[in-house]
Amino acid sequence: MSRKKDQAGTFELLTRLPQQIVSLAKIEYENAKREIISKAKKAGIGAGAIVIALFFVFFMLEALVIAAIAALALVWPWWLAALVVAAALLVLAALAILAGVALIKRGNPVPEETLERVGDDISAISEVRINAEPPTSRPAGSQMPRVGEEGNWR
Repeated sequence: MSRKKDQAGTFELLTRLPQQIVSLAKIEYENAKREIISKAKKAGIGAGAIVIALFFVFFMLEALVIAAIAALALVWPWWLAALVVAAALLVLAALAILAGVALIKRGNPVPEETLERVGDDISAISEVRINAEPPTSRPAGSQMPRVGEEGNWR
């Protein structure tokens, strides 16, 4: 039986296999690197939000100190105003902390998508079989085509 010129033979395909595996590994490495960088950026933004929250907490504590001093030194308007400012800063700090924690949780540095693709690649390689159809008239244990018989090599 003659083979079409555009179809590669078994041995040619087998010689290409190591190069293709190395190429696939390089591509998956680059994908994992890109995914980790993306998730690290999200974690950095979340850490920045927490720093901003700590900034607001610092000013809340300053406002509470001013409120305590004003409460001892003066009558209602000064310390009441300072308490209102402190409460507003506390609310801002709580919102910034919640946003920062949510961003850090979303920015998990594990490249899950790449690991899933690599798992799919491994399962696809493990499904490669020599013959697609089971042998019909061959002796038990013989998987090679006989001389002159066309085999289905996959």
